[in-house]
Amino acid sequence: MEKYAFADWHVHPNLKTFGHTFDSTVSNKSDLWRYKKPSAVSKLLNRLFGLTRMYQSTFSSMNLAGVKIAFVSLYPFEKGFFVNKQYCGPKTAFFADLITGIGYRRIRHLQKQDNYFEELKAEYEFVLSADKERKISGRDYRWKIVEDWVGIRQILDDKNILGVIPTIEGSHVFNSGLGEYGKPTCAAEVMNNILELKKWKHPPFFITFGHNFGNDFCGHAPSLEKLGPLVNQSHQCQEGFTPLGWDVVDSLLSDKNGRPILLDLKHMSLNSRKQLYEWNKRRSEGMSPLIVSHGAVTGGSWNVTKKTGRAIFCPDEINFYDEDILEVVRSGGFFALQLDANRLGISKVIRKPLLSSGRARLTHSCRIIWAHLRHIAELLDREGLPAWDHIGIGSDFDGTINPLDEIWTSEDFPSMAECLLKEIEAYLDSPNSLKMLTNKFAEPKEVLSKFLIENTLRFLERNFKEKTTLMSYAD
Repeated sequence: MEKYAFADWHVHPNLKTFGHTFDSTVSNKSDLWRYKKPSAVSKLLNRLFGLTRMYQSTFSSMNLAGVKIAFVSLYPFEKGFFVNKQYCGPKTAFFADLITGIGYRRIRHLQKQDNYFEELKAEYEFVLSADKERKISGRDYRWKIVEDWVGIRQILDDKNILGVIPTIEGSHVFNSGLGEYGKPTCAAEVMNNILELKKWKHPPFFITFGHNFGNDFCGHAPSLEKLGPLVNQSHQCQEGFTPLGWDVVDSLLSDKNGRPILLDLKHMSLNSRKQLYEWNKRRSEGMSPLIVSHGAVTGGSWNVTKKTGRAIFCPDEINFYDEDILEVVRSGGFFALQLDANRLGISKVIRKPLLSSGRARLTHSCRIIWAHLRHIAELLDREGLPAWDHIGIGSDFDGTINPLDEIWTSEDFPSMAECLLKEIEAYLDSPNSLKMLTNKFAEPKEVLSKFLIENTLRFLERNFKEKTTLMSYAD
């Protein structure tokens, strides 16, 4: 098998491992290097019930796969997952741990905590404290945080090293969205927390601005329908920006208080996304590149209420319409495709049969991925834009997702790449619908390499600048 290099725009090696630092006994469950291949039992549990108990993206599995750049997402769980008027306490914690795998004691702590920013700092320190190297199968592997494009180039020239770029999921981390738990959002505290974040030694490159619950800044898209009455997403669901939300956006994107922290559109409501696009076009400093760190397509337009996309795509608002994709690309942004089966296709498409060969399972999964890449390519081509230059991988591994069959962990990336190459070759060798010559006659291996890492490198070269002098002293 050919050796590939990868970049992953959205990954949570810290979610389960940090959670298990709260356990009553010490174990390797809290080790960011924990290495354990998915067992037959864990795969069966996923196929039968959608439970993902395996570790998907530790530093070991990413290094072994050839991942060179990992955008590691810091995410303090919102209280809404574990506390509401009907469900809270030890029983809720037990069942929540069964689903998430982050640990019973971690969930009990989250049920009681009332400061997301302190939780964020604790998770950040946990990542920084991880062993910088480990021997796996007789070979030495390392990881390091990279701070700018110069650091990226050094990583690329060095073997057996993983470059980590910190990111954040959910702007509730500035300590907002706690009103229903008795702690109203304080604007001054929010703005001070942003300034403190920008002074970190390793500030995040981007932030997923919305998430699963109201954050007092912008509306979010429905995302937890399968949990039914266990959670309540109604506060701010599908709404637009608040005045405080615009202040937060201004501060994050400003270069006067430190390096800009870019915005990730995932989880924003459609109303919020539309408002942000119009605001971005009017921005006096010029458009900021917009990111989708782990998204999927609906296959249709936001102007049509009924399902009009291809039959396989999931049409939910949390996915991205054709207009969204064009706005991202025209901003100079990036679209990373997630590997969560629940977002990539409707139920009959993503089902995992118990009796099927591994090769057949992998081929089916890769055809789902390819359908998204093809849709994006054909959309961009129709608009006279480069078809293959703005897409990448944003797996969301260890983000409590339901992975595609036979693409369980980062270690499955090489086999996924080989299978995708066959789909790309078959398409480009056929009388496809692409019109632009540079799109239609692209080399299949080049298209694959762009998706795996090359597009990411180009984006980072343009946008991952050296930290400002203001921030250079910070710890």
